[in-house]
Amino acid sequence: MFSRNTILTILVSALMLPQIVRAQTSAADEIDEATTNQAADLDVSAVESEMSKNLAKQKASSKASSSSVKEEKIETFSDLGKLAQFSEVSVIQKRYLPKTGRFQAFAGFTYSTNDPWFLGLGLSGKLGYFLTEEWGVELAYTTLSNSEKSSVQDLRSNQGVTTSSLITPKSYLGGDLVWTPVYGKMSLGNRKIVPFDMYFSLGAGSTSTADSQNASTMRLATGQIFAITKGMGFRWDFGWNRYTAKSIDASQTAFDNFLLTMGMSFFFPEAKYR
Repeated sequence: MFSRNTILTILVSALMLPQIVRAQTSAADEIDEATTNQAADLDVSAVESEMSKNLAKQKASSKASSSSVKEEKIETFSDLGKLAQFSEVSVIQKRYLPKTGRFQAFAGFTYSTNDPWFLGLGLSGKLGYFLTEEWGVELAYTTLSNSEKSSVQDLRSNQGVTTSSLITPKSYLGGDLVWTPVYGKMSLGNRKIVPFDMYFSLGAGSTSTADSQNASTMRLATGQIFAITKGMGFRWDFGWNRYTAKSIDASQTAFDNFLLTMGMSFFFPEAKYR
């Protein structure tokens, strides 16, 4: 038979057993959680370490590629294939010769290209101001000296025609509105790149003739300015002057003069915004 003490021991053990099991289970759970956290920390550390290694490899590769590009010598067109690709390409469209807010002073020699009776040579001067890169205004003056061609001498000596009554222009004074929509670059002798502007102008003025007439004149012109520096350029101008004057028989007749002018342009003040 069991003694009294044995029965008490069994009862106490039965009562304490669930708490002991619960404590053991909690301890096991804590051990498992700690193990899991430790494993996670190890995984994060491993990933960070791997990322650091990859980043270091990329930097080393970038430095090596950049140094190899610098060492490449570009001597022919085919060598361009050795260069690394550009990540970004920018195109600059600014004009080489700036004009906005600047004056242009022009002086050149003028030749009358279509006068059948006289050889018209002279000088032209222009002073303009540009409101923008495309638009400007200009004041122009041209003086011509006319010498007789052989056709006039033949009329006077062979036909007895008085040549003093022929209409010839002596000077022109007027103003133009200048539009410069075209600009670019061109090669000069495959040695030098020359920037240029191409303009069109429309204006009006007065033509003084050899017989002292002052005729209202409409003018249409075009030309180019080839930049030498940012303050100077070579300019040619081809203009069509149309005016009405009294002809030999005292009737009003329309006359056309095609004037070719070549000279130098100077821009001021100095451009500080390019």
